[in-house]
Amino acid sequence: MEKASGEAFISSNGVDAANFQSYQENISWFSQGKDFLKRVPTALAASTWLDSSDDHIYSPVLSWGSFASCGRRETMEDRHFLMPQLCDEKDIHIFAIFDGHRGSAAAEFSSGALPGLLQNLGSVCSPSDALFEAFIKTDVAFRTQLDSSRKRKGAVQKDWHPGCTAIAALIVRNKLIVANAGDCRTILCRSGIPYPLSRDHVASCLEERERIIRAGGLVKWQVDTWRVGDAALQVTRSIGDDDLKPAVTAEPEITSTTLSAEDEYIVMASDGLWDVVSEKDVVNIIRDTVKEAGMCSKRLATEAAERGSKDNITVIVIFLRPVSTAERIY
Repeated sequence: MEKASGEAFISSNGVDAANFQSYQENISWFSQGKDFLKRVPTALAASTWLDSSDDHIYSPVLSWGSFASCGRRETMEDRHFLMPQLCDEKDIHIFAIFDGHRGSAAAEFSSGALPGLLQNLGSVCSPSDALFEAFIKTDVAFRTQLDSSRKRKGAVQKDWHPGCTAIAALIVRNKLIVANAGDCRTILCRSGIPYPLSRDHVASCLEERERIIRAGGLVKWQVDTWRVGDAALQVTRSIGDDDLKPAVTAEPEITSTTLSAEDEYIVMASDGLWDVVSEKDVVNIIRDTVKEAGMCSKRLATEAAERGSKDNITVIVIFLRPVSTAERIY
């Protein structure tokens, strides 16, 4: 039986602290990710995304919160961040989850590097293109840094190939752009109905298996499902996993949604939630919970643990409109 851990992290209406200890070696991969940006020309111009927007269009009023737990695992390999008002713009917000595997290094690095890369790309790309490129550049930067680390450590790390799945939600006024690589998931609740804004990239998906094979990768049935390569990875897109590149790509799928007054909230989570809690159940649970984002996040994660989730669990809830006093209480 796996040892259960009570370690958990909760955040509401603030920037989540993602700098946790690395379990692989005595360095902070989160700091490595942030330090990488010091070598990149800075162009804090994501605010240009608002230049062509109509000031009179619908703009959601956000409140946000998160909860993360090791669950039944001994170590925490998930990382996440909450960054409202990016570039000090009240109508630009970015939220993301990184679900690590083969260690937490890729998730740590990505949580440190991706926000700054996204800001830098704002001067030259649309929001969708900037989010896409931020995933690619984060992947390249991490693998470069990992290679440098291997050269310093020698044979100790030659067979270490950490990776992470990633999902990010970028809100620019009334536009919601979601980028996904892997099996984290985002839903939008509109008029009480959950709408998926991402699809899982896993080897059990025929389309993804065929893409892996076309890219020169190996897919085989192992234990209980389709898996990729000698690493027997279930996911088919990720940051890191350099031994499985280029087949296991970091290229995210992008969805874009125009938000309206009918939209109630967004739920983002790692597969530790979605493996045991359906999208419909998520909506029902939030309906019966005090409408405070951090509390809803914790309630969902707790429900996943009670239903037997064997993975780390990270949940972000973002309310898109003001919640009445009655809704908060009942």
